[in-house]
Amino acid sequence: MEFVIVEGNYLLLDQDGWRDLRKFWDSAIMLMPPRAEIEARLLQRWIDHGHTPEAARARRDANDLPNAELVLANALPADWVMAEAA
Repeated sequence: MEFVIVEGNYLLLDQDGWRDLRKFWDSAIMLMPPRAEIEARLLQRWIDHGHTPEAARARRDANDLPNAELVLANALPADWVMAEAA
C-alpha cells in the first residue's frame, strides 16, 4: 500500500483551479487550531524569516490572515476535521 500526503492551505478551497484538485485524493483532513494559535504561528513565521515584530505583524495582517479567512470561509468539506481546543 502506498500513501502520499499533500499539505497546503488552499487544497480544499472551493474556487476554480483549486476545487478540481479534490478528486486526486481519497480523503482530506482539515486542521483547525484556535485563531489565536494561527495568529501566533504566522507572526513567528515572519519573525523567523528576519522581520521585526512590527513588520511581521503587518505581513500577517495584510496577507496571511485574509488568505486564511478566505480558505476557512470557502473550503470544500473535509472527511475529517481536527480542532484543537482553545
